[in-house]
Amino acid sequence: MKSEETILEKWTQKPFASSLVVILLSLVVYINSLWGNFIWDDIEQIVENPAIKDIGNIPSFFTSDLWRLISNPTIGSYYYRPFFLLSLAVDYNLWELNPFGYHITNLILNALASFLIYQIGRRLFLNSTPAFLGSMLFAVHPVHVESVAWISGRTDPMAALFFLLSFYLYMLFKDGKGFVMLVFSLIIYLFSLLSKEIGITLPLLLLVYELSFKPQAEPKHYRIKYLKVVGVYLIISLVYLYMRALVLGEAIGEFSASPPIEKRIYTSFGVILDYIRIMVLPVNLKLLYDVPLKESIFDLQVISSLLLLCAVFIATLLTYRKDQMVFFAAAWFFITILPVSNIVPLRPTMMAERYLYIPSIGICLLGGLILYRVYQASSSLSPYLNVLIFLSLIILSAITFQRNRLWKDEVTYFAKMAEDAPQNTYAHHNLGETYRKAGNMDNAIKEWQAAIQLYPLHPEANNSLANVALMQGNYPEAVRRYKIAIQGRPENPESHYNIALALERLGDADEAISHYREFIRRASPKYQDIIEQVAAKLRAHDIDKGQHEGK
Repeated sequence: MKSEETILEKWTQKPFASSLVVILLSLVVYINSLWGNFIWDDIEQIVENPAIKDIGNIPSFFTSDLWRLISNPTIGSYYYRPFFLLSLAVDYNLWELNPFGYHITNLILNALASFLIYQIGRRLFLNSTPAFLGSMLFAVHPVHVESVAWISGRTDPMAALFFLLSFYLYMLFKDGKGFVMLVFSLIIYLFSLLSKEIGITLPLLLLVYELSFKPQAEPKHYRIKYLKVVGVYLIISLVYLYMRALVLGEAIGEFSASPPIEKRIYTSFGVILDYIRIMVLPVNLKLLYDVPLKESIFDLQVISSLLLLCAVFIATLLTYRKDQMVFFAAAWFFITILPVSNIVPLRPTMMAERYLYIPSIGICLLGGLILYRVYQASSSLSPYLNVLIFLSLIILSAITFQRNRLWKDEVTYFAKMAEDAPQNTYAHHNLGETYRKAGNMDNAIKEWQAAIQLYPLHPEANNSLANVALMQGNYPEAVRRYKIAIQGRPENPESHYNIALALERLGDADEAISHYREFIRRASPKYQDIIEQVAAKLRAHDIDKGQHEGK
């Protein structure tokens, strides 16, 4: 029995072979995602996005928020991700609108992230075997499908790649590989921040790393030196936050206003526990998690979730003195989950599998460490453990391979989303839009009506039904629904343009003109042809009005 264990350990001590296996497996399990189409945000962020189609626009990626640049100059968001847009621009330059190429980029990012997890694990555990097992768990875990199979989900693998590389270079710096490693680590940390906001947890992770793995014989002034080094990462974080605030402006306050933070926190207790559950037991995975907002701390579910979460957190703290490796791997999860724990409001959902991409690294490394220690402690059971580990990786790979198919096209994707969250108006509206694009108007109308039944003031569903009424010549109904839609989303230029058309048909020229002006004020460059037509109409109206007033 011992010989089998030795064979496994000897094999995993070969870094090149182990790295190659991790990379190849991470590519193989996602191979069928390469034939997926553009879906959901891909349409606006890639297909209909003029910004990525001209290299001359690259400087604007760093001076505008994501959605204002893409869709509408009057709509702000709190997403500042210039490197994400830069990656899309590079892909467009290589592949134009062939989604196959964009998927290749996603797979490469994920494979490199898996490789870096293996390298980091080797230095954390001073052993290749648990590092290999942990990186394999990460490479095949189905909770990462959304981030890899969905093109627009690449913000997480991209941020993770820079996050991990910065962390790894810091480890090399600590191991005496030269000051240049620190310089590159700091630069690449900024790259992570410019890919996605979750990168901002790295300084805290480095601080915990320093506290967890400080040598007992290390002089106090050396520890202070490294804590000062971590402070440089904090300075970069502050510079980034200041730069981000300048770019985003008022959008930050608008997004953080509702729902109340205390209710988001009450809800987050159960969400974090659910994240742990789907990492340990990846069943009942969903494209959309319809999480109800918890209203009170005295809710039984809130209390039970809080108590259980506290128990897990306290157990983690208790490992600090006894087992720093276990402590740090568990702390990785708790630290990196903070930005997506609803302290900052998350839209359109409070829980999503893509939010787990970086936090899951800690759980995967912890899983690899536990499997290795069980393997070491039970040499008589090692053949069975070999089979168990192999079967577990096969099952996880199969689930991942199967779930990749959900990102095949929009009909498949949104139908599954509506199935996962039948009470979610967002899911029904999007499925309706998908049916509309496919020319299936009967099913489209049914889905929009389902959204309206769940939420009568739903702006997008009302806008879609108003469009149907406009095409059918039912102008009073069109105006009624457009007004509901505009009340909910006054920034939507299409609603203003279409209600103006309906009002003209009804003979209400003055109100129509007011909506045409709103359209001009809010329309993005993608409406340039319509903007010119409306501008000409407004000029004619103003001239006509001036002539009448002159008489």
